[in-house]
Amino acid sequence: MKKIFYAPKMDGWNDAYNHPLFEDEVFIPIQPYLSYYKNYHQKHVYWECPAWKNYYKNSFVIFSQLDMEISYEKSSGKISRDSFKYCTFDEGNSESTFFDIPENFHTSHNNVVHPYHDLIIGQIRQQYVFWSNEKLKNLWIEILPPINIEEKGMEIITAEYPFNRWMRPMLCAYKFKNEKTFIKRGDPIGVVRIKNLNDYTNNIFLERDYPPNEIIRKSENHSLLKMFLPKKSWDLIKTNEESKCPFKKFLK
Repeated sequence: MKKIFYAPKMDGWNDAYNHPLFEDEVFIPIQPYLSYYKNYHQKHVYWECPAWKNYYKNSFVIFSQLDMEISYEKSSGKISRDSFKYCTFDEGNSESTFFDIPENFHTSHNNVVHPYHDLIIGQIRQQYVFWSNEKLKNLWIEILPPINIEEKGMEIITAEYPFNRWMRPMLCAYKFKNEKTFIKRGDPIGVVRIKNLNDYTNNIFLERDYPPNEIIRKSENHSLLKMFLPKKSWDLIKTNEESKCPFKKFLK
């Protein structure tokens, strides 16, 4: 069993890893997928299928820590001011400036008009940093939609990346198809599937912890690489793989 650590992060908050909702008394922790959704799946015959269970055995559900309302005008794509408390936006129109963003938040999306194609695309500010104390570079995280999220008019932008060598925060990006989207505290907002490409048989155990300074530094810098090396981050992390030592198996 491999232990993976995680820490919640509130993007834009002055002290991103010390948001009031991250206190132990109120924080809603990540839950194993097969436990949380057991009642949903158990009635079906595939519940007994080992291949199906193997796919989800290292999957985990993440939850919204607060109520959220994301709204915009369908005709113009103009995003409401309060929506910036909950998301940053890649598509949609905004007239917000730095001083219009709600107190305690900042945004890099100032006076920018983004593409608009009948819906807005936003990244939820509730993020997570994952890391392992083992020097394994082939640990990947896959971002999947929670069950029935489409009933809210949301469509997740799926993704995967090797989090132990590209330490950017994990976040959920969505297409918001309705003019108003309501998410309650405790609603699932994403599913993460963790896999060790060197050994698919590994069972993953998650443990919450405060990230070491080195992880915080790398996570921030890896997120900002795209500003200095546009469209090159992915090529760089692909070359940063584990060395294939021919004698490795004899050194165990």
